[in-house]
Amino acid sequence: MGGSGTGGGAMGGTTARGGMTATGGTAAGGTTAMGGATSKGGMTATGGAAAGGMTAKGGTTATGGAAAGGTTAKGGTTSAGGSASGGSTSTPSAGKVFSQCRFHFGTIDSIAKNGGASLISQLDFFTPGWMMGTFNQGYVCTEANSGGALAGLVPVDVTYIAANEVKNAHKLCDCNVSGCSGGNLCNYGAQYITQDWSTILSQYTSNSTGFAACLGGRPIIFEMEPDWYQYYAGGQTQAWTPAQAGTNMTALVNALKGSLPNAAFSMDISPWIPNNGSAWYTNFNMGLFTFISTSGGGTDANNTKIRSSNAMTWAGVHGVTGKPILADTGYGAAGASAGEDPNWNVAANINARIADGVISISQYNPGGSWGNTISSIRGQLSTPSVCP
Repeated sequence: MGGSGTGGGAMGGTTARGGMTATGGTAAGGTTAMGGATSKGGMTATGGAAAGGMTAKGGTTATGGAAAGGTTAKGGTTSAGGSASGGSTSTPSAGKVFSQCRFHFGTIDSIAKNGGASLISQLDFFTPGWMMGTFNQGYVCTEANSGGALAGLVPVDVTYIAANEVKNAHKLCDCNVSGCSGGNLCNYGAQYITQDWSTILSQYTSNSTGFAACLGGRPIIFEMEPDWYQYYAGGQTQAWTPAQAGTNMTALVNALKGSLPNAAFSMDISPWIPNNGSAWYTNFNMGLFTFISTSGGGTDANNTKIRSSNAMTWAGVHGVTGKPILADTGYGAAGASAGEDPNWNVAANINARIADGVISISQYNPGGSWGNTISSIRGQLSTPSVCP
């Protein structure tokens, strides 16, 4: 059974994403997908002919395309040393995203700032509002750059451009919402993303040049378009093949990376994909990605499964992709605060997940004492085997 999306507008300026429950669809590898894509705007771009022989719908050439059976690269370098105390304030080494080799904690930018120095000093990253269209996130640079309120922390920015564009342009609802005159993303999302590809690609390029002008070469992570899988298995009128999904993702990564050669990218985890995604991720050029990540629907810290209602396991998807995992705690219904997830504050749970390949947790709605909680457990945590 799939995970129903709780979606919605997040704190800290993040625009509502909505939930989405996909009914039916055929999973990669021929397995029926029984539902549950959390619609945070998942998108598969549809541009161009990629190197590797796959032609996407649209007409934009994706440099370095992803052929079916794309490359799986082991991410990161194992660093020696234990968990350091305090927050991430130093500059990372060349080729590194984070300055310290340890398990990482983060939250939404507004919550971090409201928590003050006692919280910020314990954090390694922050999450701004989601990337929704043409570049308008100069505030991320202001927060992250030297002298900013969150200086030294790595921005982790979720891209949501494709679904947001077609929802607005074609009056589409998220998949578990009715009443939109254009229908919903589960049925028409792939069709309209194909149709509006040039607009979507130009918005990605705008964000690349925008961040390049203000970020000063500092590290940034882009968590690419959540729920990409729904455009293959969500009951689409013009569904993509897994191979097209891989080629199209390459095009978007290349557009965003064009002016940001040092940016790091994360591929979305949809826990309802069967067989730990073994027939899905092989369609992507995983060499473009440093991480894989959950986004928005909540995750289980005290379970080998990412969500108890889905079969995918932390260790399973980590093994399939070879990538370290950025986990999150998600939102409540309609974007309401789900509160701090206490299971992600238990050292034994975190160490079990570290052994499964998880290297960070973003608590979207922690309480005011979370900085003290992090400080109290950090010394008990294992050092991840991979430290990008």
